[in-house]
Amino acid sequence: MNWQLRPASEGDRHFLYHLHVTTMREVIEATWGWNEEWQRADFAKRFRESPYLVDEADDIAVGTLCIERRPDCFYILELQLLPEYQGVGIGTDVIRGVIRDAASEHLPVALSVVHANQRAKRLYERLGFEVTSVEPPFVRMSLPQKAV
Repeated sequence: MNWQLRPASEGDRHFLYHLHVTTMREVIEATWGWNEEWQRADFAKRFRESPYLVDEADDIAVGTLCIERRPDCFYILELQLLPEYQGVGIGTDVIRGVIRDAASEHLPVALSVVHANQRAKRLYERLGFEVTSVEPPFVRMSLPQKAV
């Protein structure tokens, strides 16, 4: 399957919110509870302020990556894929791309995962990420410099 990342546009807003609901609702409900009004307002704020990329597989929008290049690391804010595109290697490839980009700048990769999202945590651990701290409900993780 061929995939690529492209910058998100205003035309992607509906898809990205649908993706957020589809992939994160269960985790959010288990952690904080779901409030539709709050979720929509928070998403709108994040969409305005964060550099979202749309992941396309065979020219179909299937996911998103939102990454922040900080002075001390590449920080993965969000990585989401539609359920039917999970488990086929796209997420792994996207993360490996982030790792390569960070390594070219001699920076580590860091992220946070909600404790209730154990599937994501296992993916990051499989790719070499280690827990650096636990600040409930978040588990902070990074890829050690030696692995980059």
